[in-house]
Amino acid sequence: MMNNIKNLKKIKTRIHHKYAKTLNTLNTEKDLKKLIDSKDVISFDIFDTVIVRKILSPSDIFRIVESIYRKKYGELSFNFSEIRSKAESKAKIKLDKICIGLSEIYEYIRSSYDLDIETINKLKLLEIDIELKLCTKNEYIFSFYQYCIECNKQIIFTSDMYLPETVIGEILHKNGYTKYHSLFVSSVIGKSKSQGTIYPHIINFLSCRASQILHIGDYFYADVINASKFGITPYFYQKTSELGFKKNEFNILRKLYDKELSISDSIYFATIFNKHFTHRATKKEITSYEFGYIYCGILYLGYIKWLTKQVNEQGIKKVFFLARDGYMMHKIYNMINKSSNVPPSEYMYASRRAINIPTIQDSLDSFSMNILCNFIPNLNVEDYLNRVHLNADRHIEKIQRAGFIDKKHIIKTEDDKVKLATLFQSLSAEVCKNTAIERDVLVKYLDKIGFTKTEKIAIVDIGWRGTTQHSLEKLMSFMDKSPEIVGYYLGTFSKAKEFVDKGLAMSGYSCNLSLPKWNYDVLNNCVEMFEFIFSAPHGSVINFEENNGAIKPVFESANISAKKSQMISELQKGAEDFVRDFTEVEAATIEVDIDAKSALSPISRLLNSPTYNEAVYFGNLTHTEYIGTKNYDRYFAKVTEPWWALLNPIKTRKIYYSTVWKAGLKKRYLRL
Repeated sequence: MMNNIKNLKKIKTRIHHKYAKTLNTLNTEKDLKKLIDSKDVISFDIFDTVIVRKILSPSDIFRIVESIYRKKYGELSFNFSEIRSKAESKAKIKLDKICIGLSEIYEYIRSSYDLDIETINKLKLLEIDIELKLCTKNEYIFSFYQYCIECNKQIIFTSDMYLPETVIGEILHKNGYTKYHSLFVSSVIGKSKSQGTIYPHIINFLSCRASQILHIGDYFYADVINASKFGITPYFYQKTSELGFKKNEFNILRKLYDKELSISDSIYFATIFNKHFTHRATKKEITSYEFGYIYCGILYLGYIKWLTKQVNEQGIKKVFFLARDGYMMHKIYNMINKSSNVPPSEYMYASRRAINIPTIQDSLDSFSMNILCNFIPNLNVEDYLNRVHLNADRHIEKIQRAGFIDKKHIIKTEDDKVKLATLFQSLSAEVCKNTAIERDVLVKYLDKIGFTKTEKIAIVDIGWRGTTQHSLEKLMSFMDKSPEIVGYYLGTFSKAKEFVDKGLAMSGYSCNLSLPKWNYDVLNNCVEMFEFIFSAPHGSVINFEENNGAIKPVFESANISAKKSQMISELQKGAEDFVRDFTEVEAATIEVDIDAKSALSPISRLLNSPTYNEAVYFGNLTHTEYIGTKNYDRYFAKVTEPWWALLNPIKTRKIYYSTVWKAGLKKRYLRL
């Protein structure tokens, strides 16, 4: 008999759950304002509905509290965060109560672990303080709250929460929720949404019919099922993190992190979810702003936080951010350190060409020859001579003597490079004369910005080999200058070992000499994407010119399309906003380090497992190398028509292996 009753209850519960889910589906498809219009009383859940926290999990607050306590008062003799995480449920069992308050939780901790009351009170006050600092309004739900006020609705707030009613009231008021009829807190009235006991209490307290009430909340069982049991119309507002992780791209991303997120990772996920998943508009395409906010901001911030720590610890006197990749690095450095005592910084106009060419002096050694003959796709003999200001028409005989038919011969093979080296050797005197002129102006520029006058300086760039740093060291030796130069990079690859072995001081945030491998693989997977992320709003520097004593950089005529320029601008705006939002959380709580793997994981997810829309959006981008008046374009992942790919498998295979972003191309073709 008892089994039959239990089975009937299970069947009834399943039917009720199914009904509630159907009801919820219908409601979430309706205009919430129409539902509000049809009701007299609007009940809002508080946490994860009208209020969102700036960390992913409430339990992360306990880790922050523990960290702040140690900083302010010294070490604790127990693992506070672990004990506090379990204390609420254990205190409920010990006290035999469904609803308990914060004081009861802390009294349980004190008595169970024989702790002094002073320590307990400090921890409790810290927890309240951090809650107040980490709670912020949900702008989307706030707009409906304001609509309720405009419509003269009776507004109530309902919460299953252990925080004192006064603290919850302060959180609401601090975030603009100042006008409401009543606040129902489970720990105060001893009734909860999760048990369903609070709903009849509300109906009786307000002396209204259940059908007059609309309740909006994020916890499906407590806010939807239990509310509907008592005739209250529920509206399910899914928690932002749950909605975010339902999307496949964020589900994949989460798996790249440890099971227990670090505090910085928790802040990262909360920041992006609160920004992009509070609103419920159905949108599939990613925007440049979102790309910057979600994928680039954390990389900018992680790198520059690491850099700031390095330059402070190593006694750097001035930091030079090399154009063009250093443009956003410099902006972020100044942004996050505006109130800090850090070395002064300078945005230094530079490029491999502008710095490397002037190091050629007197004769063409192997390093100089590597600079002159460095392979650049699509360049002919004339283009290579133009790079060092030599007129090909004046040297036709030497061009032919080197083995070329004419000046338009495109350099493709190793044999071509040997011929090119022979040509440059025959033009050694002219080359060195021109590089000496460039060197003279470059040195004046370096003097002007204080590069040669500082005893210990840092140069900051994207990476990868350290060639520019080597050339700057070489220039300093020519000038009998001896500033100590330390290079800081997003990453250094194994080829940089050649310069490290020569004594160059350099360090990478993501990887050093291609290690750790996971980080290196992310960077090497699509170097062009990282160069796009660190773009600047000006062309590459060719060299420097002097006019009436003024030294100015000469830029290549980079004809960036208006669309690409706008993408870069919006991307960087999104990244800056992320950095601002993230650092505001740090300022209110604790400063955190951002592990390089964590900073790379978002962009790694996009590069390795893009959605179809991402593959299209970024696949149509071009990576452009500008060489004087010429440019060489490569699409990230541009596809041909499917029928053409099927009819030309060999050419398609060749396109695949030569493309910049293989995962993007594969996704566009297969739409998996």
